[in-house]
Amino acid sequence: MPARRKLDPTSAIPIHEQLKEILRSEILEGRFRPGERLPTEAELCARYQVSRAPVRQALEDLAREGLIVRQRGRGTFAAPRNGRGSAPVVLRVVLSHPRWRIPLDRAVSRWNAEHPHRPLELAVQEVPFLQLRSTLIEAVGNGEAPDLSILDSAWLAEFVALRYLRAIGEIDPAWEAQAIAWLMPGPRTACVLDGRLYAIPISMDVSVLWMRRDWLEAEGWRPPATWEDLLQVGHYFQQPDVRRRYGLGMYPMAMVAGRAGGETTTYQTLPFLWANGGELVAGGQVVMDQPATYEVLAFLRSLIWEHRLMPPEVIAFHREQAALWLAEGRVAMAVGGTYEAELIRQSTGWSEAEFLQRIVAIPIPAGPHGRPVGLMGGMVFGIYRQSRHPDLALALLRLATEEETLNAFARSTSRHPPWIPAASRLAGEREGFLARTLQMVGQGRPRPSLAAYARVSEEWQALVEEVLAQRRPLETAVRRTAERIAALTGLVLPEDIPT
Repeated sequence: MPARRKLDPTSAIPIHEQLKEILRSEILEGRFRPGERLPTEAELCARYQVSRAPVRQALEDLAREGLIVRQRGRGTFAAPRNGRGSAPVVLRVVLSHPRWRIPLDRAVSRWNAEHPHRPLELAVQEVPFLQLRSTLIEAVGNGEAPDLSILDSAWLAEFVALRYLRAIGEIDPAWEAQAIAWLMPGPRTACVLDGRLYAIPISMDVSVLWMRRDWLEAEGWRPPATWEDLLQVGHYFQQPDVRRRYGLGMYPMAMVAGRAGGETTTYQTLPFLWANGGELVAGGQVVMDQPATYEVLAFLRSLIWEHRLMPPEVIAFHREQAALWLAEGRVAMAVGGTYEAELIRQSTGWSEAEFLQRIVAIPIPAGPHGRPVGLMGGMVFGIYRQSRHPDLALALLRLATEEETLNAFARSTSRHPPWIPAASRLAGEREGFLARTLQMVGQGRPRPSLAAYARVSEEWQALVEEVLAQRRPLETAVRRTAERIAALTGLVLPEDIPT
């Protein structure tokens, strides 16, 4: 029997929610059979070293969901499955946010309506995004991988190299070929490795420069297309009378630019390198030790120390802080991603029409040697080799990514669908945030497909922070990072190639 799951007091998920999911999983996985008595509240308090309040809340929630029955004077019991026919097959799922459960729940409802004699239930564990990768790696190492989980597409090459995931063709070769043809170009590049599809994308997004459209138009400015344009707009909104007019803070711009921001720092800063014609890796080489990289980092550093357009604190920003500053009206522009539309709207209380009137998203402006560009990212579902029900996991994901379900999910979360049929339907609508930004998202570049990508990204984040904080000379820092990335990836530096 697998080891008992533990509560994490450092998690952002409330203790009663963690406990509820642990008990739910134990019931659905059959550790407590229908009619079997569960531990008492006191026993649960002792077992998990928590007070009675979260235990009682967890049990009340499970009772409302019909998974347990509480009988005064007798105890708490796993609910009988009367009238449900066969016992459901339980799929273990790990997610980073409740939003990812929306298409899965809809798919489960449809499956159960069409297959009453083989019903499905989900045993969901929610893990904060910043802990997701390490949690999944630990679960696989312990032999307790879920049947399927949400993943950042940037981790896919690593998980495939470690043989964590099943190729979809191992489960259904015909559907794999069809799915590859249906994927948008960016998600196809990210999810197809050596000709095999290893994940089912559920969303795609692109890094952007968010701007206050209403303020720009009121002041007669157009969104910037180049770094020079960006400086001019920034300096204009830096003027004291303009700041007073809009209630701006000291700085007109924000971004996430340090190790505290994790992958968000790479997502927001790496496209500046591409927008200047530079690369991290190319042709089996680490090619970042080049003038284009020096120019990018010098430009980002100048936004803080020379032009005073960003606060030095950006190197310590958490992953959502720049978008929140924009939503709060503290800045006129913020580097971010299209996936933050949901966050900005929730933070401001704007309707979609108000959001579109007030905010515009544009590609990262071009440097002296490049063109505007965005980094394409997205979340995907992977099916694990340790899955007990890979066929059912794939059947569920096929239903979750059908056009009607996927578009309903896209509209409710402002996240672009990565499948051509669904995206084409949204493009035809011509209005709304998704339709307006679909072409920009579709043209975004995915991150390098490297098995060591997570550690490469951490090196880039550290480099950005070091340079922007002025802790190390720029060229020395770039050269040192290039050497470390070469060591991590096994790729060579250009000067190491025999002539």
